[in-house]
Amino acid sequence: MGAVYLAIIHYPVLDKQGEIVSTSITNLELHDVARSCMTFGVRLCYIVTPLEKQRGIAQQLVDHWKTGYGRQYNPHRAQALERICIKKAVSEVISDFRGLKPILIATSSKKRDGAIGYGQLRKWIRADPGPFLLLFGTGWGLPPDIVRSCERTLLPISGQGEYNHLPLRVAIGIILDRLFGARGEEDERND
Repeated sequence: MGAVYLAIIHYPVLDKQGEIVSTSITNLELHDVARSCMTFGVRLCYIVTPLEKQRGIAQQLVDHWKTGYGRQYNPHRAQALERICIKKAVSEVISDFRGLKPILIATSSKKRDGAIGYGQLRKWIRADPGPFLLLFGTGWGLPPDIVRSCERTLLPISGQGEYNHLPLRVAIGIILDRLFGARGEEDERND
């Protein structure tokens, strides 16, 4: 099975008007995504922002739980936060693979031509040693040039109505469950 990594991109991402912006890292994002990664066996989650102060604050928070008093207080959270790595740019994330070219998969709340389904991606991950890097855009999503640099785009999560703007950490949990949870395997057996 291929190794799976995530990258949560805070820059470059789109705003409501389609302009390139930077978004803020949140405390909840770090904790919740780390626990989802731990639960579903994701190797590492990269948090990407060029903003030095935000990287510093995020790293300080992670370090508190990994090595400070937080580690003694909640060792399970420390273990989960071992899966968080903070980087300056997407190019820095890719270079972290040391010569291996990760298979880039974009995520989006919009349906795109040629998008791959969860069952298809699950089978691909099982068949290919990877590594796979799933890209998640904050704000209003990934800019077109990043999406074009990816091998494929994952189908969006669809709800009941027109509204489709889940909190990122919720979307990540749903996607990881569909790819690696017991229910996804059961659905695959019934295909």
